Amino acid sequence: VAGPPVYVSFGEIVRETLDHFSPEIGSRGINILLAERWPVVRVDRLRILEVLTNLIENSVKYMREGANPEIEIGWRQEGDEAVFFVRDNGIGIEADQREKVFDLFYKLDPTTEGTGVGLAIVKRIVEVHNGRIWVESDGGTGTTVFFTLPTVGG
Repeated sequence: VAGPPVYVSFGEIVRETLDHFSPEIGSRGINILLAERWPVVRVDRLRILEVLTNLIENSVKYMREGANPEIEIGWRQEGDEAVFFVRDNGIGIEADQREKVFDLFYKLDPTTEGTGVGLAIVKRIVEVHNGRIWVESDGGTGTTVFFTLPTVGG
């Protein structure tokens, strides 16, 4: 069920999501890098919280052992839409898996917890907001998930 769209700074959604993860981020020593300013978006706030929660959860889940774990959350303006991203320095995703990760019940690693529906739900939420979502990764040193949302100012 979609909630009514509200105007909110994307930064507020980021902070709320990170508050949820702060114990795990602290205990695992994950360095968080954030954009300095954020645009205002018109979104179903709870659904976009769900998107960020899922993306950060995946970044935490697929960290490389022995690396200095890092997650960057940022954005850039492209025309009339904002391109948001969650970038990590985890295990990465091979080229032939980048589209499959959005399939229902698909799991990159069948031994990990979870049902494999997270990114399928994330894709649907982004599409309902008239956005796009895609993955870039070199398959070894991290993954960046990009998604677009229409903005109403910065």
